[in-house]
Amino acid sequence: MSAHLADDRLTGFRTALDAARASWSGDGTAVLATGSDYLPDEPVPIQVRKRGRRWDFGDGGRAVQLAGRPSGWLAVAERVVAEEGMNVNRAGVVFVAAVERPDRDLAVLALRLGDVSRAVYAELIELE
Repeated sequence: MSAHLADDRLTGFRTALDAARASWSGDGTAVLATGSDYLPDEPVPIQVRKRGRRWDFGDGGRAVQLAGRPSGWLAVAERVVAEEGMNVNRAGVVFVAAVERPDRDLAVLALRLGDVSRAVYAELIELE
């Protein structure tokens, strides 16, 4: 992916995140497009939840679901997310939590999570 496309994805995600935040009265939840796809016509969405200064980002388990939960999926998913400092739970949700700080770019973190979700999907379909 070119830097220009990455910049376009980041700008689009920031715009969507800012719009979601503007509609919340402090805390809130939204599902936002990341500008990437698992498959054609199958976008990678990220669920965003804000509670106070805490932000939770997750893929809703979509990567594991789309891959069909192949045998051994959890071990593979744990390996992939660990390489990027993310998490996966037994329900198959790829997620990360963060505390809001001035030096933390939450949009970049959310897009990284989307990319990790795509990587989990790619690894899992190789198991079949």
